[in-house]
Amino acid sequence: MIQFPKGEYLVVTGEGKTAEELNNKLAGLAFGQALPEATNYAYVGGPNTAVEMGLRNGLLVGEMWIPVVRK
Repeated sequence: MIQFPKGEYLVVTGEGKTAEELNNKLAGLAFGQALPEATNYAYVGGPNTAVEMGLRNGLLVGEMWIPVVRK
């Protein structure tokens, strides 16, 4: 069981053909785009997780939750 700390999270959403593609896409969005643009927040380290939320138009839809703190 993974314990997630209380606090704020950066949440990104995305779609992928497979679970691996979804996870890679979400990680790229979170760490390559959203975190660098979130100048008032800092990444505090794991745990991070990708959650599959269901299917839409034949693609997996999911979210990635990244714990952050305000700067």
